[in-house]
Amino acid sequence: MKNQLISFLFVGYVFGLSISGTIKDSKTGEPLPYANIIVSNTTIGTASDINGYYIIPSIDNGEYIVKVMMIGYSISENKIIINNENIRLNLELEPDIIDIDEVKVSAERMRFEKKVDVSRVNISNREIRRTPAFVESDVFRTIQLLPSVTASNDFNAALIVRGGSPDENLILLDGTEIYNPYHIGGVFSAFNADMVSDVEFLAGGFPAEYGGRLSSVLSITARDGDSKNGRLKNGNPLKKYWDFSKASGDVSLLSSKLLAEGALYKGSWMISGRRTYFDQFVTAYYKMQDETEPFKYYFWDTHIKLKTAPTRNHQFIYSQFSGNDNLFMSVGGEGFPAIEFNWDWGNYTNNLTWKYIPNSNYYVESRLSQTIYDFDVDFKIDFVTDSTDTESTPDETLSENDSDLSLNIDNLVKDVSFEQVLTYILSEDLRFKVGWQHKQLKMDYSETFAGEEYLSLYSKPLIQSFFLNSVYRPHPLFSMSMGGRISKFNQYSAYLYDPRIALKYNPDSDIALKFSWGRFSQFLYTINQEDELLRIVDFWQPIPKNQKPQQSEHFIAGTEIWISQGNTLSLEAYFKKYLHLYDLNPVIDPTDIEGTFAVPGTGESYGIELLYRLNYKKVSGWVGYAFSNILRKVDLNSDGEIWEDKEEYPAKYNKPQSFISVLNYRVTDRNEVGLSCVYESGQTYTAVIGKVYQAGQQNYGSLEKPYNYFGNIYGRRNGSTYPNYFRLDLNLARKINFLNMPGKFKIQVINILDYYNVLLYNWNHTASPSEVEAYSMFPRVITFGWEFSI
Repeated sequence: MKNQLISFLFVGYVFGLSISGTIKDSKTGEPLPYANIIVSNTTIGTASDINGYYIIPSIDNGEYIVKVMMIGYSISENKIIINNENIRLNLELEPDIIDIDEVKVSAERMRFEKKVDVSRVNISNREIRRTPAFVESDVFRTIQLLPSVTASNDFNAALIVRGGSPDENLILLDGTEIYNPYHIGGVFSAFNADMVSDVEFLAGGFPAEYGGRLSSVLSITARDGDSKNGRLKNGNPLKKYWDFSKASGDVSLLSSKLLAEGALYKGSWMISGRRTYFDQFVTAYYKMQDETEPFKYYFWDTHIKLKTAPTRNHQFIYSQFSGNDNLFMSVGGEGFPAIEFNWDWGNYTNNLTWKYIPNSNYYVESRLSQTIYDFDVDFKIDFVTDSTDTESTPDETLSENDSDLSLNIDNLVKDVSFEQVLTYILSEDLRFKVGWQHKQLKMDYSETFAGEEYLSLYSKPLIQSFFLNSVYRPHPLFSMSMGGRISKFNQYSAYLYDPRIALKYNPDSDIALKFSWGRFSQFLYTINQEDELLRIVDFWQPIPKNQKPQQSEHFIAGTEIWISQGNTLSLEAYFKKYLHLYDLNPVIDPTDIEGTFAVPGTGESYGIELLYRLNYKKVSGWVGYAFSNILRKVDLNSDGEIWEDKEEYPAKYNKPQSFISVLNYRVTDRNEVGLSCVYESGQTYTAVIGKVYQAGQQNYGSLEKPYNYFGNIYGRRNGSTYPNYFRLDLNLARKINFLNMPGKFKIQVINILDYYNVLLYNWNHTASPSEVEAYSMFPRVITFGWEFSI
């Protein structure tokens, strides 16, 4: 039998009979990823994907029993008869009374057996919410507790993966790229942990379906929503199209969160929202004092996901994310210079995905998405004020005419992408994934000083790419994933081809030996300073025109051992070679800003990582260790040569040794204790080795006392290291019923031992001899919160 699909550019001819369908939870309607599906009296079987969908190809006519198994659910056995027609078999599994951790164990076993990948870690919503965190659960803070990831400091949630800078990570939310996934200057990620269904993190060697980044992929899948427990009465005419199932919330010292979910016409919906309320306390305080508030800051984010399947062959998913930070500050007046600082930035995404799922052994996903990242800073000073001047409020700001000096910085990134992916399963041992992407960007960066624009960078990059990836199992003990990605960037003349291969050998059913090699290209980069303490925002720019894109190669070898249910041990060694990269030019030519904005370089990172994931009786979590070394070679003076003593140096993120543990202990059915520990080498920094007289500028336009100030003399770049870093965090949780709402009360203690971790050194050269003062990262911080369900 031959089925034909014509979907835009894809035309597929499919032969043979197949069984396909979706596996869902009977109580909530949520898809069940990595459920085990077996056809009786055959050796044929498969596992459902992250969306609960499965395909079993190459089935002959006959009578079969399809068995679906997943720990935590009752076994489902279904009799089918195949008679020259493909079978669509959608199934729902009944949950057993069992710990949800065992459900995750079952999914992990299916990944272990079926997937050919390296450097992959999947983290569930439950693990994120159990991990001790600063104020509230955070996706990025949890990822930072893996051995392949480091953080520059406590105030920065950016991910540094195997020595790569944060802009080398591809961050996806329901398949849509996010360019600045942070709140509060990088202290928190922009994603509400409550709405997360699954987080898949690929620290290297990722397959050809992912492109545009050099280091890693973080793919976040949001929950679909509960479509089974609607509360509208059966006679309500609205119930057919919309229903409400349940809601949950979380109140912490930082913010309040609310998530609601329910049924949609032949589908489901979910909406979550979060907002800080520190600004409301500030406003109330100053109102009581009858004063204008000099400071205002808050952030908010929302996520909406709608899913519907109007017919058996068509499924539509709409996902929308919005997040914004707003900061206003006003000081001075009454005879002193009046200063205003207004800063806001945010991400806004829209994503529409159409899944064409014929009753066959292939399916097509088409996705149209838009991402907008907008950043705006306004800084104004009024030097001449009298006693009648008052501080401004956020609604009453200084105008351009009122201020004596102003600085405006604007950065806009707009990304409109369309992509299609065809998944074709020829047999149990051979499957293909092929796709293409058209990405049109608009990037606008400008700086205006005193009303005059003195820097403007505008471009419209276009990135077109095509990929092909295959997974082939020629022998029951051996599997391979091979593929490649071809990309064309409109500001670079040549096509780029990035081949990738991954091999997996199972000498035993519980042991996997893995190897991966691949080449990766990146056309965009950020112009942030390497030594910045807070990654408040990302300033994105395309690579210089007609210049070679950034490129890297990954070599990864390792082993993974399935010790017992929920207990796995992985050991990986990697070498990442940076064939070409860009860094911010320390000396930009004002006559050719665009051409001299960045300087080229190379680099390398290598290391060994050990990760033991455990789930033993009442204890779960992981323990990890990493050794790494990161080197950079950058032509900082643009003379075409690399000077070993000045331009070859350890990367800012270099931390050779790192030990991490994250453990959770279930004391009783109502009480849990979580403990995380990080002990690692201190971060590199450029030390001050002396001082020199510098001219001082007392007033604008005039120089006085040219030898009144001392400046620093710096040693070798990143040639010194801070003291070792140590932090122990605690999480206590107890189930409660408050105001007739079931929930959980949580206490978080960050840095229990109040260990002094050095953030930076500050030199005071006015003292004789010069004095140095250290500033610390997080002290001991105690927070609490309340989760509840409605």
